[in-house]
Amino acid sequence: MPTFELPFKPGLTTHVEVDDRNLLFYAVPRRLEALPDQLTIVENALDHPIGAGKLEDALTPGDCVVIIVDDITRPTPTAQILPPVLKRLAQAGIADADILIFMALGTHRPMTDKELRIKLGDEIPAHYRVINRDYREGNYVDLGTTFSGVPIEVNREIVAADFRLAIGNIVPHITSGWGGGSKIILPGVCSQRTVARMHYAACLGQPVLEVIGRRDNQARAEMDAIAEKIGLNFIVNTVLDENQRMLGVFAGHYIEAHRAAVALAEQVMVAPIPKPADIVIASAYPCHVDYWQAIKPYTFAHLAVREGGVLIFLLDGAERLCGDAPSHDEVVRTCLPLSVEEQIAAVECGAITDIVALNVPLYHAMVRHRVQRTICVTNHLTAEDVRLLAFDHAPDVQTALEYAYDFMGCDATVGIIPYGGETLTRVG
Repeated sequence: MPTFELPFKPGLTTHVEVDDRNLLFYAVPRRLEALPDQLTIVENALDHPIGAGKLEDALTPGDCVVIIVDDITRPTPTAQILPPVLKRLAQAGIADADILIFMALGTHRPMTDKELRIKLGDEIPAHYRVINRDYREGNYVDLGTTFSGVPIEVNREIVAADFRLAIGNIVPHITSGWGGGSKIILPGVCSQRTVARMHYAACLGQPVLEVIGRRDNQARAEMDAIAEKIGLNFIVNTVLDENQRMLGVFAGHYIEAHRAAVALAEQVMVAPIPKPADIVIASAYPCHVDYWQAIKPYTFAHLAVREGGVLIFLLDGAERLCGDAPSHDEVVRTCLPLSVEEQIAAVECGAITDIVALNVPLYHAMVRHRVQRTICVTNHLTAEDVRLLAFDHAPDVQTALEYAYDFMGCDATVGIIPYGGETLTRVG
């Protein structure tokens, strides 16, 4: 009987045995023929930007440059990308004192000193000015509204810069279809009011399973509009393999370079399957820290399991339900058991004012009833956490699979997604 490895987090894996007669698919990112040299691939992207001129040619000595960087919850190899970027800024006559590195935390907590060194490299935090603050404490500039009425409130340091450069990574996303591109602006560096309005509208505006893996959607249009409004001048976006090595780097215009990056990401991260399985075993990895992140792979997995099936969901969960965004923990816990209609009613009557926190409970309520049940295998979630999610619990994956066969029958088809945070499935 074949044995399959499933990661919980880096350095911690588990295994499951699935009979050949049951196995329908094993969905993993597709590998390219050869891994590019990791230094050369960044330099080549900067030498050949898409939809924009070279970075060093777009700058004037004395310009104030802000480099916008995603946080530790994203695997972007920023420490490898920053040195060649900074070298080109120096070639253009930009002084170190005129460079600001802005951590695009969105709604996440500020990063620790250790996390900053991991993300940026040991020397950067000591040598450059770095802004790493809670989004509720920013000084925002009001730039009007988007076409759908979302207020545009952006951190003053971003607006005041002469040149804005963003470094990010392309992965599937439940709100914007794919990460990267203009998403680093919204929600990355926008106010609580802007982020709340955008997320709430995105949750209710389009069915989430239609948005995932689609570059063009309602939320992405809002993000692109705000990036245009503030003048996002240049992006560097990566596409990584499951070991976080760069398969592609795309530099240039925030829409054109992003489209090229998404095209590669689709080749790598979208796995074809013959049909949805009766039972799907999906690991949240690498979105394994808490359910605030793991809502993404949980939702992605619904593309692979048939309606009325069983989902076995692996989540390490070291920071439990909401440790990455602790300010939202109370509302998340209150609203997770509620239906979509109940959550909307709570907003309309004023009982819930932390609209950003509804991002997770709303998506959870939209998909959880598609399956007969979800069986959770976790290292850190408590019994109360699992109850709030309306999940069943199993001590290990093999036991969970036996439970699932009890519900679906011994001939049930099984699909496996070991890297659920960065793998999508499509039939055909």
